Amino acid sequence: MFCNFIVNIGIQKSFELITQGTELSPAKAKGLGIVNELAATREELLQKARDWCLANPKPVQPWDAKGFRIPGGDSKSPSVVQMLAIAPSMANAKAHGNYPAITHIMSCLFEGCLLDIDNALQVESRYFAACIVSQVSKNMIGTLWYQLNAIKKGQSRPASQPQGKVKKVGILGAGMMGAGIAYVSAKAGIDVVLLDTTQENADKGKAYSQGLLDKALSRGRTTQEKRDALLARIQPTTRYEDLQGCDLVVEAVFEDRAIKADCTKLAEAVIGEDAVFASNTSTLPITGLAQVSRRPAHFIGLHFFSPVDKMPLVEIIVGEKTSDATLARGFDYVLQIGKTPIVVNDSRGFYTSRVFATYVMEGIAMLAEGVHPRSIEVAGVKAGMPMPPLALQDEVSLSLSLHVSDQTRRDLEADGKSYPTHPGEAVLRKLCAEMGRVGKKAGKGFYDYQGKEKSLWPELTMLYPPRADQPTQQELVDRLMFIQANEAARCFEENVVRSVADANIGSIFGWGFAPHQGGALQFINAMGVQRFVARSRELAQQHGARFEPAAILVRMAQENRRFEDA
Repeated sequence: MFCNFIVNIGIQKSFELITQGTELSPAKAKGLGIVNELAATREELLQKARDWCLANPKPVQPWDAKGFRIPGGDSKSPSVVQMLAIAPSMANAKAHGNYPAITHIMSCLFEGCLLDIDNALQVESRYFAACIVSQVSKNMIGTLWYQLNAIKKGQSRPASQPQGKVKKVGILGAGMMGAGIAYVSAKAGIDVVLLDTTQENADKGKAYSQGLLDKALSRGRTTQEKRDALLARIQPTTRYEDLQGCDLVVEAVFEDRAIKADCTKLAEAVIGEDAVFASNTSTLPITGLAQVSRRPAHFIGLHFFSPVDKMPLVEIIVGEKTSDATLARGFDYVLQIGKTPIVVNDSRGFYTSRVFATYVMEGIAMLAEGVHPRSIEVAGVKAGMPMPPLALQDEVSLSLSLHVSDQTRRDLEADGKSYPTHPGEAVLRKLCAEMGRVGKKAGKGFYDYQGKEKSLWPELTMLYPPRADQPTQQELVDRLMFIQANEAARCFEENVVRSVADANIGSIFGWGFAPHQGGALQFINAMGVQRFVARSRELAQQHGARFEPAAILVRMAQENRRFEDA
């Protein structure tokens, strides 16, 4: 692979394409000289191959020709030396040392371009083998290939139920979530009824799709005809009567139980008896929401992630009375719109929201302990997470997290249960409730925001002075990773998440658990359950009972087992 790139486009361009995983169109690849010809049919392919053989009777590759020189120079050329000198730091700025393939690629380019072709190919094969046998490769192939394909083939779908397609979907609420669901549904060829309390809001929700399509049109990624056809499939309205004929209704209104109940009743008054009603809630138990439904067997949770047009996952939540037929229809719809479904049983916070919260709240707890906020953020990035915890909490909004906490407390107290206060909650209340720093949407949270620029709020270190004995970066990384993996194991133990594949894919696609680790449960597998339990107990002694290993992990360590689907 390297040879074909290097002899045609040189070391620098090859480095950029390979390390960035750039996808090239056939025409672009031909323009770069990476492929010789393009063909539209098998017959054309064979004819062009014959013509090329006749025109090039001597089987000599460019690198075999006398006097061949790599375009732009070899590894000793001044311009290439300069590039290779800064390449490691550039790569580390993005990968943070978590992906050994990047280092192997750089080494292969440097060493191979100092050798003849035969020895260069040997160098390439050795670095390729090193990639294949690495733990990172095993993690990612196991999860992002085998487990992902198992999910898409219906591992978690009731096998007894017939396949089906949604023809018309109703969406209640035209905010960011509802508008996004409308777009991906219409893009899949489904007719959409987008309903809100005012026509202005409904029209604004449709305009979201128009904005995405206009951008795609300007970049040549769609045509005017396709744009217009997609928009024509979205009907903005304020009338619940327009939901008649919908196979599926998705409620995407504010995270308030009373508002959701009203929407459920109004929609069920007009939709067919066999229509599926889904709530897009991220935290409220589906069984509780379904209590107002006339048809709880047809009630299910479909938890989308924002922005819907970009995020690949949908978490399907099964309530106590949700039927297999309803689950199958929800599963088929998620695949129909090009998303990846995971199936979880009903629980407070379900799987993704529940485990995600441990990550951001642990970062906030560190701040309260006197860990420097910059160290917290660096640890999140070094761990392989897409965003550090404080910045991510700003994105979610501090006010929403407090709202969810307050709702959870009220629900637990109503059931006669105690609410486990997290050490990070006091920080949220101080910044949000007392100081009005609600997050990115208000331009101020843990960070200050000026347009596209952001920086940690300087007064954070005044409110929470950094202690003299700052922990090591590895200590912080361990806390952030272990708290997530341990909670994922508890979810598996409690049968909230139904399979190892769903747990791993859900963690990566849902909240961005470090992909190189292969998912939250694979993180435990790769480390070894015994080592994970031992380190968890160390962290519990230092930082509190929340780090105590889940009971299932203690049993698995004793029995020398690992997380595997049957």
